[in-house]
Amino acid sequence: MITNLFKHWTYRVFAPGTVLQATYSAFQELLACDHLCHEMMSELESIYYQGKKEDFCKICLKYDALVSDISAMVHQLEQMNPGAYVDLPSYLRKFDFYARYFLAPPKLNFGEPFVGSLKSDIITTELAGSKTTTLVELSKTLNLQIPEGFLISTNCFSYLLEYNNLRPSINALLAEIDIQNLPLLAAISTKLQTLIETSEIPTEIQRKIHEIHNLMPQQNPKDSLLAIRSSALSEDGQCSFAGQYNSFLNVTEDQLITSYLKVLSSKYSPEALAYRINCGLSDEETPMAVMVLRMINPISAGVMYTVCPSGTDNETIFIHAAEGLGDTVVSGTTLPEVYAVPKVLSHSHINHLSLNNHFLTDAQIETLHTFGLKIEQHFGKPQDIEWALNQDGKFVFLQSRPLHMHQYPVETSNHISDKTIKPLFCSGVMASSGNASGKAWCLDTLHTVDCIEEGSILIIRETLPGYARILHRVNGVIAELGSSAGHFATVCREFGIPLLLGVKEDINSIKHGQLLSIAADDTRVYLGNKVKLTKKIPSYIRDKDLPFFRKLRSVLKFITPLNLVDHNSKDFLPESCRSLHDIIRFSHEMAVRNMFSIGDRCSGQKGTKKKLQTTLPFEMYLVDVDNGFEKIADTVTMVTINMIRSIPFQALWNGLNHRSIIWEEQAYYDWKSYDKIAMTDAFAFQSDKDSASYAVLGEEYLNINIRFGYHFTVIDALCTLDSNNSYCTMRFAGGGGDFAGRELRILFLNEVLTRLGFEVIIKGDLLDARISGISSEVLIDRIELLGKLLGITKQMDMRLKNITMVTELVEAFFNGK
Repeated sequence: MITNLFKHWTYRVFAPGTVLQATYSAFQELLACDHLCHEMMSELESIYYQGKKEDFCKICLKYDALVSDISAMVHQLEQMNPGAYVDLPSYLRKFDFYARYFLAPPKLNFGEPFVGSLKSDIITTELAGSKTTTLVELSKTLNLQIPEGFLISTNCFSYLLEYNNLRPSINALLAEIDIQNLPLLAAISTKLQTLIETSEIPTEIQRKIHEIHNLMPQQNPKDSLLAIRSSALSEDGQCSFAGQYNSFLNVTEDQLITSYLKVLSSKYSPEALAYRINCGLSDEETPMAVMVLRMINPISAGVMYTVCPSGTDNETIFIHAAEGLGDTVVSGTTLPEVYAVPKVLSHSHINHLSLNNHFLTDAQIETLHTFGLKIEQHFGKPQDIEWALNQDGKFVFLQSRPLHMHQYPVETSNHISDKTIKPLFCSGVMASSGNASGKAWCLDTLHTVDCIEEGSILIIRETLPGYARILHRVNGVIAELGSSAGHFATVCREFGIPLLLGVKEDINSIKHGQLLSIAADDTRVYLGNKVKLTKKIPSYIRDKDLPFFRKLRSVLKFITPLNLVDHNSKDFLPESCRSLHDIIRFSHEMAVRNMFSIGDRCSGQKGTKKKLQTTLPFEMYLVDVDNGFEKIADTVTMVTINMIRSIPFQALWNGLNHRSIIWEEQAYYDWKSYDKIAMTDAFAFQSDKDSASYAVLGEEYLNINIRFGYHFTVIDALCTLDSNNSYCTMRFAGGGGDFAGRELRILFLNEVLTRLGFEVIIKGDLLDARISGISSEVLIDRIELLGKLLGITKQMDMRLKNITMVTELVEAFFNGK
């Protein structure tokens, strides 16, 4: 700082022109960073307000970029006026600390215990995940039989990442994910899974895994086979992660380590990534534990729901059964036998819904029914239970988790008002309640999952869990096979996607691209749009309630609020900053003041500021850095428009003075009585000098900030004979209206600018537009139209009510009205 001060004052005394050039250079850098800061803030706000699902690593990356640009602004402000704002960096560090507190991942443990028996006391949710702790609870508290086995804890997973230094690489890849871009998601998934599967497991971990495995009792050679199952944190909680992670059956001891790595890597499968991001969880919130269980050889197995999954029947237990291991039930590749058993049971109530096979006797159904009631009563909520009937006739329990249901409002159950409408077919089983319409997307060699169009009805043969990665893009699903007890059905219920499965050969009547309607509760499919649609996302997983948005909301509290709204106040100081936005605002305002005051300090030098004589209701100050004025302007302090040589400024000024703009209407609005925080879209009046707008001029160059209260419209333009170098950019942000009104005004600007040939990017209520590569004559015309646009859109956000008004105003603009 001392060096900067010495250099600065030396130049001010001996070479004031050099001070101007250096200050202008720093000012340009500061403006560029200010541009980036507002862009990043707008992106973060858009993600929150528009409910866009992202991996939190992307949020962290955007935040890092934001803080980097704010730091650069503070640095450039120091270069412009050394020693004037020495406290500002400390306030930046303060708010950065607060924001990073909420951005920080949960504390991870890397030490012992790495492994433990399912009978040991180390089984906690933090170490083992809900799947394991719940299974152990069935054994310890309810005395139910579970397989013999042990746990490889979440500490092992965290240590593995630390040992191989994988976290930086993983976070960098996660930050690139866009769950709407399925090919990109698949490519990133492959890279992530390769990182895990090729990592080195520390020797001490391998040794402990083999040691605890050798302690498992073994009565015959078949006992040596293992089941390796995922048990991540947040799995089987509010979000089930049903079928999203891999499990491996019939694993031998020499395959144990490899299978363990593959279960870990399934954390980064495309479907698991998409599911986790849709659930609003960060990668660090879902570390992976793994259960290693002794394989069993059951007679039959399946799933038991202690109520109807659709929420329509709370007095019946539903038992799904299949021969053997029952993995075909949860994978959705078969139609199981289903038993509906009333909770208040008499023998005559047992109802075989499938008459093809009988995998359970009446006595076994009653026993399983009793166990189901016992488990539901213990946990105090409906349960989704995986069971197996062992060769000795005893039931073994493999999993129990909360049963996710989505019950639609009663008024949506009347799907078809005209009962004479004939359905395409009526068959199958409702596995997830609701109605949906959309074009049929029949999976085949031409129409793959990765290419599926938004809003389609997915038509599939089997309800494979992997299809969960595209559920955010579909309106409903129809399947030839599958079970309502399958993992895919569980995920459909979580996300409120209507699912009709088991339609068998009726699926052949559906043609790709047909407009279909599903009334899942009625097990009916119609041609055309015939149903009253139900909401896609259930209330308990609404965007703003997701962990992702709760965390982002906390972070935004330290980023976006603007407290330094009155730049005229004596409290407009670094110590009054209460957010990063305040620091941006303060840095920008002080830079503007410094830029225009430097002309006075460099009296007689090029760069002295001039006030523009104008009848428009705002003040405009000008600084010339490259022949922007006529020579006569050197002798006056107030210039007229004919003293300005700047070609782009002249064009913009012509637009602002267009005959269709009624500036006088500003005088009728009492801004003093209006909330100052909302006063972000009123042109400053001539009586308030500090609210003036400013422009930096060259003969072919213009950089102008026109104040809209406390926000700016920024235009940067270069008009040269070389069309390859000519360009004009505009940034338009903020407004005094509510968010909806500001968005409607942005839509108006977008439509007009697009028609004029601008490339437009919209992020929330922020618009960036650019046009380049055109002749100077055409560019001057476009800049003049920008001036007209700025005039007619003042306070438009407070007047616009709907998209129809936007359309009418666009047409009026192009009709010269």
